[in-house]
Parts: sequence; structure tokens; C-alpha cells
Amino acid sequence: MKFNGYIEGYFGKLLSWGEREEILKQIVHQKLNTYFYCPKEDPYHRLNWKDPYPEHINKRLGEFNKNCKVNKVKFLFGISPGIDFQNSYDELFKKISEAELLEISDVVILFDDLFQQQSGKDHAEIVNRCNDKYKDINFYCVPSEYCEQLAKPTFSESIYLKELSKNLSDEIPLFWTGSKVVSSSYPQEAIEGWSEALNHKLIIWDNFYANDYCVPKVVMEAFDSNEQSKLENLEGILINGTGLLNVDKFCLEALANKVFLRKEEIPRLFEKAGLPKEFEKVSNLFKLNASYTGSENEIRTIEFLLWEWTAPIKQEIYPYLHILRKLLKKEDSLGLLESRFNMKRVD
Repeated sequence: MKFNGYIEGYFGKLLSWGEREEILKQIVHQKLNTYFYCPKEDPYHRLNWKDPYPEHINKRLGEFNKNCKVNKVKFLFGISPGIDFQNSYDELFKKISEAELLEISDVVILFDDLFQQQSGKDHAEIVNRCNDKYKDINFYCVPSEYCEQLAKPTFSESIYLKELSKNLSDEIPLFWTGSKVVSSSYPQEAIEGWSEALNHKLIIWDNFYANDYCVPKVVMEAFDSNEQSKLENLEGILINGTGLLNVDKFCLEALANKVFLRKEEIPRLFEKAGLPKEFEKVSNLFKLNASYTGSENEIRTIEFLLWEWTAPIKQEIYPYLHILRKLLKKEDSLGLLESRFNMKRVD
């Protein structure tokens, strides 16, 4: 597998450079190999993408890219020009040239989350023109319809995806989140179907742990426990994080546990993340498909985590713990929390 690692690609949180260095250390420690920089809250990446990065940010980007190279980690630099692209090639080429001056050699052109109908042919042309102009840069594409769930009207009938795959240069990989925006596994049969239909190498953009759509929920469980998954047949798989430093370190270790078939038990991963043994008693509340019983034992455990335990990771899950206590004590009479956090009560 060519790419495995971390995506800073979420809404609502922008890491500091110190936090990025900590994530990089974890990538190296886990023997992963990629950091993909495309934070939605970086105005120069998305909303004001035509504006050049200020000199002080440019400097930090260059330093971080060099640090990645020293540690043999690929640094993917994202540009999201789709919001107001009106034949804006001069602005896009200038942005890419600025990245090239920083010795960035991998650039991803993103068209995700534009919230309106898009043209796969137009998007292919944009990326192709970049690819033709910059021979020393590797290009990648994040399509507007980046999973089966978003394909219109269906995956097999999507005009956007047909035009994109037909016109996009063969060597350019596509990012893909799977069957859904938030997928929980990548079975071999599904991978083969996507690869055949899209006719490009696929890098999975995984949103399993991402929580920008359900803040402050935190997902902490094993990554892709489906034994039918054959991730080695992909060009790569990267996890989109949460922006919570210690949670994201856990997520990276869980990814490495899957990618490298380490088979380390999840309680051990909890322990290494700084969570107490009591956490296991309520770990179902921290799953993507969460569940609870509402028992006194669950309430006592949540209250222990709130008031009788401290650790760096606690500060990151503290808001969610408070909401869980409210839910368990039946203070959510309308069931709004259950819906928001994809949670159900079990007896």
C-alpha cells in the first residue's frame, strides 16, 4: 500500500503547528507514511483559495514539508478551488507554483462539499491541465461525488462519475470514502467494484473517526474489524481525524493495527491512549454505532470519568462525557441526542 496515514481535512478545528508535529511523530512511530494537509478552516485552502498564503504560513508549510521528508513521510498538499472556479487557471497555477517553491511534490485538487451540481468533465479538465503543466508534481483528485451514497442518481448511473473517470488522466488517483460518507469497512468485493467503475487507482479517505458532523461525539473503537477487507489492494487509506490530538493519536494507532495486521486488542489501545480500565465498561458509547443500557453502572462509570479521573485525553472527551451523563439520566426527553450521536438503547 503506497499511502497510509492522516488527513487534516475536517470542519471546525484547525491544528496548531505544534499539534501537527505531534501527529507527525505518531505517524512515524506507527510506521505510517502520509500526512494530507487540507483543513477546511484554513481560509487559504478553500474559502479564499485564490489568495496567496501569508509569508509566515508559507514558511511553516515549507518547514513542515521538510520535516515530513526527513522522516520519510509523504506530505500531500490540498487546494480546494471548486467554490468559485471561473476559468481561474492563473490563480490555481500560481497557488501550485507557490507550493512547488516549497518543494512540495504532491498536490491534491479537491472538489468535495460544494453542495451543488458539478461537472465531472470540467473537474477532470482542471486536474489534467495542472498535471500537464507541472511535470514534477504528482496530482490527485477528490471528486464531488466521493462515495456511492452521494452519487446521483446512483453509483452505476452517475453522469458526474462517468465523465470524471473517462476524462481524467489515467495516472491520477481518486480519493473515495466508500459506500457512504462514513463507511465502517471496505470489503474486497466493494473495492473491486469501485476500482472497475471508476477506472483509477483509489485512495480511501476514511471518515470513520471524524466527528465534525456530530460534535462532540468521539468514536474510539477498532478500525475496520471486517475480516473480509483487503486494504492492501488499495492505493492507500488515510483517516480523516477529529482535531483532538490525543484522540487522533489513538485513531492512527488503530489504523496501523489494521493495516499492519498487528491484532493488538482494543483494551490495550485504550490503555496506551491514557484511558483507565473503567473506560471499557462504557466503550459501547464510543462506537460509531453506539448503544447503551441506561444502567446505574453506566452512570457511575461516566461520573467516575467526569470527576474522579484526569489525563490529557480527558480534556478532549470531557464535553461528550457530560452529554452522555445527561442522556443516561434520561434528561433527553425528545431523543435528540440518540439521533445526533447514532445511538440506541438496548436492554
